[in-house]
Amino acid sequence: MGEMAQKIIKLDREELIKELNIAFAEEWLAYYQYWIGAQVMVGPMRKDVAEEFIEHGNEELKHAQWLSDRIIQLGGIPVLDPESWKKVAQCKYDAPTDAYVEKLIEQNVVAERCAIARYQKICDITHGKDFETFRLSAKILKEEIEHENEIESFGDDIRATKLHF
Repeated sequence: MGEMAQKIIKLDREELIKELNIAFAEEWLAYYQYWIGAQVMVGPMRKDVAEEFIEHGNEELKHAQWLSDRIIQLGGIPVLDPESWKKVAQCKYDAPTDAYVEKLIEQNVVAERCAIARYQKICDITHGKDFETFRLSAKILKEEIEHENEIESFGDDIRATKLHF
């Protein structure tokens, strides 16, 4: 990271890197949770929900890339070992032991809510202290809020359909 870039950050760089690594690990787990859920899913609207899961998973992977880039820019190293992701992450991976579409929707809504809290925390930490990390975390926060809304809508649609049959 450039000398001036280091000087303008008004917070503990190591603590920020730690927070970004937590988010990085969580993004990889979220990617896999969406991807594997789309593979094994059964139930109503499976095709549409699986397509949305794949789209969201790809966005989570993109978030991991952005976080990795920022961690490196700050002079840190992203979590290198996939086995460490579950240890570092505070938003936990929830294996799809019940492949029914509604159960997978519930699991992913919980995961999205945890991600929303994670990025709100990073925004709070960096606001007025690290513009670039704030901008990045706000961008990811916006997408995580959209994910929660889209996944909740599928659950609402499935429940509404059940009421009419």
